[in-house]
Amino acid sequence: MSLMSIRNLSRSFGGVHALRNVSLEVPEGIILGLIGPNGAGKTTLINVISGLIPPSAGSLSFNGRDNGPWPMARSVGYGIARTFQQTRVFMGLTVRENLRIAAEAGHGLNRDVAVDPGLDLAPFYDRVAGELPYGVLRRLGMALALAVGPRMLLLDEPAVGLTSDEIAGMGRAIRRANDSGLTIILVEHNVRFLMEIAQHVAVMDRGQLLFQGSPAECQGNQAVIDVYLGKGQADAEH
Repeated sequence: MSLMSIRNLSRSFGGVHALRNVSLEVPEGIILGLIGPNGAGKTTLINVISGLIPPSAGSLSFNGRDNGPWPMARSVGYGIARTFQQTRVFMGLTVRENLRIAAEAGHGLNRDVAVDPGLDLAPFYDRVAGELPYGVLRRLGMALALAVGPRMLLLDEPAVGLTSDEIAGMGRAIRRANDSGLTIILVEHNVRFLMEIAQHVAVMDRGQLLFQGSPAECQGNQAVIDVYLGKGQADAEH
C-alpha cells in the first residue's frame, strides 16, 4: 500500500526545469533511496514533498490526503518530518531543550528518541547545541525530526561529513526507525551507505526519474551506471 503517491510533478525556477513530470509511489514502511548526479532534482523533490516549495505542476497525496502540496508549517501535523543538508537546530539551546520543542511541535511525542543507541545523545542532553561536535549535531538534527513522531521521514544527506564510525551509527538509527514502521526517503551521495540500508532505489537525472527498483537491480542497470553509479561508487570509496 502506498503511503505517498507523486503524480507528474514538475518544478521550474525561471527557465530551469528542476523536476520534469516525476511520478513515484512510496509504499508504507520502506526505506526509499534517492540518488542521482548533482543537479538531478533530488533535493528539489523532497523540498516539494515537505512543503518548503510548491510544484509548478502535478500533484501528490499522502496518507489518503489528496490535497497536496501543503505548506511546510502543516507537514508535521500531516505526519511528514525532514532533515536538511545544513543541520537546523536551536544553537543557543541545550540538546534537551531542542528535543522538548520538537516533541511539543509534533503529535507523536516521541520523547525517548534520544536514547536510541544509533543516535547516542544522552551524554549531551545538557550541552548547548552550538558547542556540539559536527557529528553529534548531525545526529541531533535527525533526533529532532524523529521527535515529532512522523509517519514519513525525509533525510537529506545524513552521512555527509561523518566519520566511518559515525556513518555506521547513523545507519543503525535509520534502520531502527524503519523497524518501528517509519517510512523513510533517503537522499544520499554515499552510494555504498545507501545501498546497504535502502530496500528500494529511485534514480534521478536532469529532473526526471531514470530508474527505480531494488538496490541489486539498480547496481546492474547500465543506464544508471553510465549516468551516475560509476562516479558515485568511486566517490563513496574516497
